[in-house]
Amino acid sequence: MQTKSSLPLGQISKSLTTRWLGRTFHFYNEVDSTNATAMDLAQQNAPEGTVVLAEQQLRGRGREDRSWHSPAGVGIYCSIVLRPELSPSKTMLLTLMTAVAIARAVALETDLSPRIKWPNDILINDKKVVGILLESKVGATEVEHAIIGFGINVNHTPADLPQELLLAASSLFIELGEPVDRSKLITKILAEVEYLYEGLQQGDFAIILEEWRHFSATLGRHVRILQQGELTEGIAVDVTEEGALLVRVEQDSLITVHAGDIEHLRIVTDDADR
Repeated sequence: MQTKSSLPLGQISKSLTTRWLGRTFHFYNEVDSTNATAMDLAQQNAPEGTVVLAEQQLRGRGREDRSWHSPAGVGIYCSIVLRPELSPSKTMLLTLMTAVAIARAVALETDLSPRIKWPNDILINDKKVVGILLESKVGATEVEHAIIGFGINVNHTPADLPQELLLAASSLFIELGEPVDRSKLITKILAEVEYLYEGLQQGDFAIILEEWRHFSATLGRHVRILQQGELTEGIAVDVTEEGALLVRVEQDSLITVHAGDIEHLRIVTDDADR
């Protein structure tokens, strides 16, 4: 079954339903990193909604500068320049917003059941298929610009994934059993991002948080959190209006987690676990 193909840039441009997002479009056969390219463009005053899309990344990155395997012809590697009217404390909402947009698009285009793992991964059948990376330039009271990047394993076969990741990662193709049209998926994602972002700009955080809770793979789970070299365990119970994770630890006290690595341990099934 043929899974590799070139992204039809002309078709993507013609199919866009957005009003402003993606109307400035930079496409590359290969780049080191779409986020790095988008950051350079933002610093050169690229308009809000500028999209950088690459067929292949040579040095794709995730959180904590981890590498993101980005072979040609099978994935979506994309970054968007935004200039949000948000306080720096609320930039995490951009990550949640993007996760919701991608989850909604994947669900609509594939009938798969994506779940969001806090803070920046999307899982299918408990395997990672999407990573999201937010990078921003902030001042004391405002965000000058934010780059929201995402890598999606779309039509990867097992041979396209590093051997050491096969137990933890997958692709839409592997989970669905048939290729996914990358151009349709990217245009749907951009439409969802524009819709949710416009609400965010108007101060409507509720729809993002509600949808995030709906898609969440983390809430209701017993989790282990690694923060600055320290491990904490508890039950993930909610997210705050700033996008931080609320975790119930021993003696029913709540802690707020703004950043860290989360390991899902088990689903809480009864009151004895609470």
